[in-house]
Amino acid sequence: MRRLLLSLLLGLSLSAPALGAPLTLKMCIFDHPFPPMTLPDGSGQAQELLRRASRLQPVLIQNVVKPRFDCMEQLRTGQVDAMLAAFIEDRTSYGAFPMAGSQPDTSRAVGELNFSVSRRQGGTVEWDGRRFHGLGRQPVGTQPGLLHVALLRQLNVVIDDSGGSPEQVFAMLAQNRVAAVVTQQGEGEALIADKYRGQIEMLPRPFIVTPMYLIVNKAFYQKNQAQVEAYWDAIRQARGGK
Repeated sequence: MRRLLLSLLLGLSLSAPALGAPLTLKMCIFDHPFPPMTLPDGSGQAQELLRRASRLQPVLIQNVVKPRFDCMEQLRTGQVDAMLAAFIEDRTSYGAFPMAGSQPDTSRAVGELNFSVSRRQGGTVEWDGRRFHGLGRQPVGTQPGLLHVALLRQLNVVIDDSGGSPEQVFAMLAQNRVAAVVTQQGEGEALIADKYRGQIEMLPRPFIVTPMYLIVNKAFYQKNQAQVEAYWDAIRQARGGK
């Protein structure tokens, strides 16, 4: 009888999932440095924050390194579970953000991204934080599909979004094809320091500062809602929030 009971207990322990088992999260990170938030080797500020949060709420992150647009497409189709992204309304059709009522919960963001305006050294284009001066109908270069493209359209700015990478966008500026460019600040600073020192300068006022979130595939969120919400809470705690 005791052997039978022991066998039953062993069978249950082998077949039932462990209580409190970590949530496995397949996360897509960009194959291009996106400083200071993410780096392909996993050493970005946001990546370190996620590791600290994982010690508060058990989550096993499996990194998949892809180009930025591949990450977004694989999140949309469910090939990956999560990525880091700014809040755009269109993304809520396939992705879940940490929310506070009807708005994204900035207290559970992984940090903030600065997008900045750069021009050729000594150029006349200015950005005062609200509008461009000295631009006229000259084009502004940027990458397609990013948050600030919609803001440029709202300003009735001529846009050239044919650059597929920050390197291509800055090359357009250096070749006089555009009068200014809008890029993520860390990417722009790195390119200026490495390749365009004395040729291109970044203007002091940011174009936009926006929170960056851990966005989760909607189907994955619905299946693991309690654990995902708890992890978003852990991100807030790891950042020093309550």
